[in-house]
Amino acid sequence: MTGAERVFAILIAMLAGTGLLLASRILEGPDKRRRQMFVYYTNLSNLAMIVVHVLLLIPGRVQALLLTPRARYLTTLCILVTFVIYFFVLTRFGRHSKKTSLASLGTRRFGNVFVHYLVPLSVLLEWLTVADKRGLGIRDALIWLAIPLIYLAYLVLRARSGVVIENTGSLWPYAIMDREALGTGKWLRNVAASLAGFLLLALLLLGVAALLT
Repeated sequence: MTGAERVFAILIAMLAGTGLLLASRILEGPDKRRRQMFVYYTNLSNLAMIVVHVLLLIPGRVQALLLTPRARYLTTLCILVTFVIYFFVLTRFGRHSKKTSLASLGTRRFGNVFVHYLVPLSVLLEWLTVADKRGLGIRDALIWLAIPLIYLAYLVLRARSGVVIENTGSLWPYAIMDREALGTGKWLRNVAASLAGFLLLALLLLGVAALLT
């Protein structure tokens, strides 16, 4: 592991940790703490960045695995989609679009800058500048789709529990995935469109990798 990779690992773990701490609202008092914050992909992906980048700092087989081109590629896609969906979809069409736009950021929203912008763009910069990108192919892009599919399966199972997410009045964390509000047909179309978008993003990164290697 190079010195630059180590610096990125420390920086990204710190940014993600700070972002999750702010997003949890625990600093505002115990009664303000978001108890269901890990229902959201944003927070899960930032937690994953902490785990991955802390493990990257520990020499051994796990570090070697995480330094492989495929692992670096999947890690980047995992968090980059957080930025893409937030910036291009949720701030414009989401359930809380007016509250989550950058123009309306307040103290409580400061964590959004970390988890939706600083962490994803830092990981992208890490991948572009220091990560090994050799040998990536279509198979890696298809493997990536397993991550959003696993998250979707989690949301479906969670919705069946009947537990409403705090401050939303819904069983689903995102309005574009609210099956009860949308109806099954539109919900399936949204799922298909999302997966197509995720695959397109993965293919875009493959093209970038080909140009840089």
